[in-house]
Amino acid sequence: MKQLTIILVCIIFISCKYKSNENKLVIASTMNYEVFDSTYYFQLEKAYKNNDTLLLGQFFEKWSKKSDDVNSLSNDTLSRVIGKIFTEIYHPFNVEKYGWLARPLNKKYKYAVLPAEIKYKVIDTIKNSDTIYKIKLDTLRQFYAKPEIGKTIRLYDIDPFKTSLTIFLRNDSYKKTRFLKAFIDTPISLNWKEYKTSPEILGILINKQLNIASVDIKLVSTGLKIYLRAENGIWKTKKIEKLWEE
Repeated sequence: MKQLTIILVCIIFISCKYKSNENKLVIASTMNYEVFDSTYYFQLEKAYKNNDTLLLGQFFEKWSKKSDDVNSLSNDTLSRVIGKIFTEIYHPFNVEKYGWLARPLNKKYKYAVLPAEIKYKVIDTIKNSDTIYKIKLDTLRQFYAKPEIGKTIRLYDIDPFKTSLTIFLRNDSYKKTRFLKAFIDTPISLNWKEYKTSPEILGILINKQLNIASVDIKLVSTGLKIYLRAENGIWKTKKIEKLWEE
C-alpha cells in the first residue's frame, strides 16, 4: 500500500528518556497522526539492506522529478530579497568562497538537498552584536531558491522524501549516511542524522530598508556569520566571521 498511516508517537517524533529512580521508560509525544506515501521509506530500507545503489538511485531520481514540479519563489519583495541573499551565500561545492581551501571531492556528488524553508527576521538595523539565538525568527516556507551549484541537481527538502529520510535515519544513522554518500554529501553531524547539503542556513537578519543583512550558517561543522549589503539591487558579501566549531 502506497498510503500508510504512520503513527508519529511510535516512529517519528518520539522522544524517550529513562528515570533512573523509577526504572521506567517515559515517552513524550505530540500524539499526532500523519499520512504520507511511505513507498519511498521502504525503498530506502530495501536499498540499504541489499546494498543496492541502483535502487537508491531510483529514489533520488523520483525526488528530483518531484522537485522539478514545485513552484518557484514567491514574487513578493521580501521573498525575492531572501532568495537573492540565499543565492549569494549558498556555495556547497565552492567552499573557497568562505575563505576555505577548495575541496574538489565535493564536486562528485550528483544531488544537493536544499532547504524548503528559511528562518529570518526583519529588524530595525543590523549590528555586529546581533545574534539569531536571542530573536524569535519567522519562517519563510515553500522556499525553492535556485542557486548556482554547477551540474549538481537540486533536491528540495519536501515530502514524502523528507519524512522518509527522517524515519530512515532514526536507526543506524552513521552507516546509513555513509550509504547515502553514493549520491549526496551528508553534513558532518554530532548525531549523524542530518542530510541537507551543507551549508545549513541557521537564520537571516535583514534591516527594514532591505539592503543590509547578516546570515548565520553552519558550514560542515563550523559556525560562520556572513555580512551582506545590497548595491544597485545586487547582494554582495562584505565580511565573514567564524563563530564556533564543533
